[in-house]
Amino acid sequence: MTLPTRFVTLSLGERHDLTARAHLSILSAMAWAPAGSEFCIVTDRPDLFGWFGPRLRILAVDAATVRAWRGRHDFFWRVELMTVVHAAAQGPAHVVYHDSDVLMRRDLTDLCSALAAGDVFMHEHEYDLARSRRAGQRRLWRQIASRIPAPCPMWNAGLIAVGAGNHAVLGNALETLDRLMDEGVAHTLVEQLSISLAFAATGRLRDGRTWMDHFWSNKEGYAVAIDRQLAQILTRRLDVDGAIALVRSEPILLPLVVRKRWWSKLLIRLAGHGS
Repeated sequence: MTLPTRFVTLSLGERHDLTARAHLSILSAMAWAPAGSEFCIVTDRPDLFGWFGPRLRILAVDAATVRAWRGRHDFFWRVELMTVVHAAAQGPAHVVYHDSDVLMRRDLTDLCSALAAGDVFMHEHEYDLARSRRAGQRRLWRQIASRIPAPCPMWNAGLIAVGAGNHAVLGNALETLDRLMDEGVAHTLVEQLSISLAFAATGRLRDGRTWMDHFWSNKEGYAVAIDRQLAQILTRRLDVDGAIALVRSEPILLPLVVRKRWWSKLLIRLAGHGS
């Protein structure tokens, strides 16, 4: 039996920019996923995603669930990993988690086939923690150097993808995260580190950049373009199929990385666009 691929993203709260990003990210996955794929949103505001109708499976969570997912150390980024674990528990399927600041760019059939064959994916190898010169990353390395061998590759978790036969690696990542935090490791990147370690241990970890743009370093620029595209969908009164066609034929193409000057945030606040 050929199993489907379940694409999932996370959206909590009602901030317009986050909700808008999630809509475009979902549409981009729908535009490029193979036939028979499933699409899910884990959210505490299911009312904000009703436009998709039955095309989108809403996995609603309440405040108590989100608190539980933060774990005994009340760590927000544990929620991302729990989102993937929750999606994997919804029935046999390959699972592709994509952050809401990810837009798919090309046919995802090869990615789904690779998952079925046993490969696992994250967005990209960003750096080796033991060799990093950035102060925050060096601080994390000092906390774990006695536990984890160098060079300790760190991968970006904007994409977390596992085949149906590899769901156990998600449990391994969660176990690693909780153990490190129990041992006193405190850092915003410890969730990303734990997933990187668990996925690398499979010997099948691959880079997902080929299929996607991850605009985490240019969210402000993409926010304007995303609002413009959503406005097109609204004013043209497009249904989901029409919106998918628009997203596929008119992709948002902007620099993924924008180096901010020291005065950038000040100007944003003065313009009234600060979050």
